[in-house]
Amino acid sequence: MVDTLDQATGVVLEALQEKGMLENSLVIFSSDNGGHIGGQGSNWPLRGMKNTLWEGGVRVPAFVWSPLLVGRGRVSWDLMHFVDWMPTLYHLAGKRPPCFLKSPTQRVSTVSI
Repeated sequence: MVDTLDQATGVVLEALQEKGMLENSLVIFSSDNGGHIGGQGSNWPLRGMKNTLWEGGVRVPAFVWSPLLVGRGRVSWDLMHFVDWMPTLYHLAGKRPPCFLKSPTQRVSTVSI
């Protein structure tokens, strides 16, 4: 599986390079929420699986790569959801998050991580 991911990543990065887009790209690598309950998936050493609230059902690896990022990498062990990334992605694009994020029914943080 790791080899397949490595090859697929290479294809994506090569396509971005060929189109002249790599220098201005942000690539996000992530997984979904844990191994499948009915299959051969394992989240060991984490407890639980997909569709559970244990760490094995909610904690997944993710990382971001871009030639635009400078300095040393940062590791966060904080619990966050993909919607928490949105303000940061807007910030990196030089934009402000839309105002609907501040409405009472759309309580999403507008703080960049």
